[in-house]
Parts: sequence; C-alpha cells; structure tokens
Amino acid sequence: MGVRKTFIQNLKFYRKRAGLTQEKLAEAIGMSTTYIGDMEARERFPSAETIDKIASALGIHPSTLFDDHGNPTSIQSSFREEYGRTLQEELTCRLVREVVEVCRTIRLERR
Repeated sequence: MGVRKTFIQNLKFYRKRAGLTQEKLAEAIGMSTTYIGDMEARERFPSAETIDKIASALGIHPSTLFDDHGNPTSIQSSFREEYGRTLQEELTCRLVREVVEVCRTIRLERR
C-alpha cells in the first residue's frame, strides 16, 4: 500500500476514533475544513509541520499515521479473514450435526 493511501486511511481512522469531525480537527490544528477534506480525498498532502499538529490533535505519534502494519484496513482484513474461516468451520460442524440428527430421526420414524 502506498504512503499516501496509508496516511489517509490512518488519518480517517484515528480522527474518528478520537471523536473528531473534519471541522473539529481543522479547528484543533488551525486549518480549514476544506483542507482536511482535501487531504482525506487525496487532493493534498500535508507538510511535516501539519502532520505533527494532526498527530498531536489525535493524541498519537506522527509515525502512527504512516504505519501500515497496524493499519486499520490491514487489521480489519486479517480479522475478516480469520473470523470468516472460523465462522465457516463452525457453520460446517453445525450443519453436519443437524444433518446427522435428521437422518437419525428419519431412521427412527421408519422403524
């Protein structure tokens, strides 16, 4: 994943986690709401000074905005993959148990 995409995903994630709207973040860092919206839409990329201000307003270290290992999308993807596999296994086991039970019931009724 590219640096910009990682930055934008993390910015959105940590902004929302902090309970900030684009407007509130803009106020906190002394920028316009349009600027925040443009960053999140990939139309602008902030300076190092602005990145420091954003991180401070979000209560995170600036490098967190570029961390694709702990990236919310990566975490969600891994969770979905693992959860999906676990859920599929559980549903398969349940289905097999139900089919076996129905077969037993049918056999008993035929006797």
